[in-house]
Order: sequence, then C-alpha cells, then structure tokens
Amino acid sequence: MLEIKKVPPSDYDQIYRLRDYSFPSIYEGDKKEDFQYWVANSTTLGAYEQNEIIGQLLVLPLNMTVHGVNMPMGGVGFVATYPEHRNKGVMKQLMQKALESMREQGQLISVLAPFSVSFYRYFGWELFVDKVHYTVPLPAFPDFGKQRDDVKRFSFSVIDTQLFNDVQQFHNAMCAKKNGAMLRDIAWWKRIERRQPTSHFAVFYEQHEVVGYIRYTIHQLTFEVQDFIVKNYSAHKALWRFMTAHAASVEKICGVTSLEEQMGFLFQEPQYKRELTRDVMIRIVDVEKFLQQYNWRALEANLYVQITDPFCEWNEALYEINKSGKISKVNEENVHKAHILKLSINHLSALLVGYITMERLVYLTNDSCTDEIISQWEKAIPSQTPTFYEYF
Repeated sequence: MLEIKKVPPSDYDQIYRLRDYSFPSIYEGDKKEDFQYWVANSTTLGAYEQNEIIGQLLVLPLNMTVHGVNMPMGGVGFVATYPEHRNKGVMKQLMQKALESMREQGQLISVLAPFSVSFYRYFGWELFVDKVHYTVPLPAFPDFGKQRDDVKRFSFSVIDTQLFNDVQQFHNAMCAKKNGAMLRDIAWWKRIERRQPTSHFAVFYEQHEVVGYIRYTIHQLTFEVQDFIVKNYSAHKALWRFMTAHAASVEKICGVTSLEEQMGFLFQEPQYKRELTRDVMIRIVDVEKFLQQYNWRALEANLYVQITDPFCEWNEALYEINKSGKISKVNEENVHKAHILKLSINHLSALLVGYITMERLVYLTNDSCTDEIISQWEKAIPSQTPTFYEYF
C-alpha cells in the first residue's frame, strides 16, 4: 500500500540515497551539506511502500515577484523515483500531495525546472521564461571606452562584509521591481556560496551608492557571469569594461540573459553565439488568492475567467474581477457566455505572469473571445516580461 507523507528526520538518509541514485553526480562536501539543509527546511515528501521511500520531492519555501508583488512560492525540486517503481502512479500522488501542501502553507505559485515539459504540463505547470545563453568570443568583446570606474571586488573565499551587505541589499531592491525575480535571504545566499564557492563579485558604485554588480567565475579561459544586475546604463558599461579588462587571461565571456535585453544592440560586433532555452515552468497554486494579490493595471470593465484545473479542484470556478479589483466566485448562469474567458491553469499562469499576450493566447487556444474582451484583458495585465535565473 502506497503512502504519501512528510518525511521525518529519521528517514532523511533514504532521501539522500534516492537523490544520489537518481541524479548524475553524487553530492559531497558543500553540496551535500546544502542538500541536507534544504531537506530539513523544506516540505520533503516521500512515497512509502512497506516503510521504504521509493519516490520523493522537495518543496522549497521561496518567493517570487509577479509584476512587483512579492508572493510566497513553492520551488519543486529533487523529484525522483526508483526505476522499478516508475509508471505506477507514484509521482502523480506525490505531485497531488505537493500541491495540497503548498496551498495549506499559503504558497500561491510554484516554479520548477522540468526534466520533461510535457510531464509537468500534465500537472498544470507551463513554460514562462525564455533564456538566452550567450558566448562572446575575444574578437567580439564590446568596447565601451576607457574610463576609471569605481568598481570594488571581493569573493566568497575573501569576504568583504560591507561590500557583501551592499550587494545583498541592492539585489533585493532591484528584484523587488522586476517580474519573475526571487528575493534572496541569507539562506539562499549561503546556498549559492555552497554550490558556487569560487564565485567573485565586482560591485560598481556611483557617489558611494551601488548601482550594479556581477557575480562570476573564471575557469579554463572562460569568464562566466552568474549574476548581472544593474540600475542604469552607466553601470552596464562599467561592468562590461571590467569584464573585458580580463582580455589577456580569458578567451570568452559567457552568461545568461533575456530576449528583451537586446545585448547585441550595444556591441560593435554582435555576431556571437546565442542559444535559446526554456527550462523553467510555473503554475498558480491558489487562483483566488493569487488574483486577490495580483497587480492589475487598468480594469475598465468586469472580467470573467473560468478555470479548469484537474489536480487542484479548489481552483475550478468562474471568477469575476470587478473594476475595483475585488475577486469573487460567481455562477455561470449569471454571466453572459460571450464575456467568459475559459482557460486551463497552465494558460492562466503563463498569461498573468506576462509570458504570453492575451491576443496570442486566444489565437493558440482557438478561444472565441471577442476583440472587446481581448482588449479589456490586455489593458488589465501588466506587460513586463518575466525573467527567472535561480536554480533549485
């Protein structure tokens, strides 16, 4: 008989063994310590058969800004099942329990990195970020002129406490304004340090105030950027000047950005390698509470959306968003059918985080919405594209 429950500390060793069996590398040292921390500080669910864990997943207690509103988020990770127990519905029960647990804990949304997009789409998650992995070779390094910039540097191995505090505060201040960013607390910074201990930081100041920073590593002639966060174009240029100052010791600069960044527009030689990936997915866990906290832009008329969500029956309803932003569940009989937008939880999630426009969504789903309804929704939804670069 299969039992799905939260794993007690006495069974953590079984979680460690299943993770090491199921993933390409065995965790040792700092990575093992990091995993042990999150096993103990997450909702760690196990699928038990005869008191043995045969499947597992972790829901990390995180957060994410959605159009400037910081919302509790469940980060699903370390999903695994022993091969002899696959295709028996083990993961289906684990995912169902995870969604119920997230709702109970007030986690309004969930993010994960899929091993299979179609697998997680079945459970209600949808793609929501387009990432551009770039590799700029030495001949294409941009030239932003020569200038003495106020850049200060430190690393995890030689911490400058004041600089690191400045970086943490700046990071969260910038991410609070973004769409799709995570605010990093001390625990998350510690996780980054454990998993990327060779990281360096370069911090750019203007009038003694942080206006940009990068986190990076240098390995085998490659300058790899992990964080690139700036407040203005001056910081952008200064940090690229810092990176290209390594031209004598590196052959290329690599990193990740968004399609909207248009990096090549600022380069003299923009013909460098770019690869588009879609490796993170999102789903709304609690539609009613999510809609209540959502940062509506311009509500010119009452909006109606009917949601189908087979794995979260609490979400299946017809919702009214009135012109003051009040959210109500209403009866279909009381609303004209032409005013109702019918969406799966997947499509609602992608729409409201700004990954897809209303017009494009209607086109792809063959919905019979009128132009007037499309226009009303487009005016109501903020247009900022989401970006998400964290890993768990």
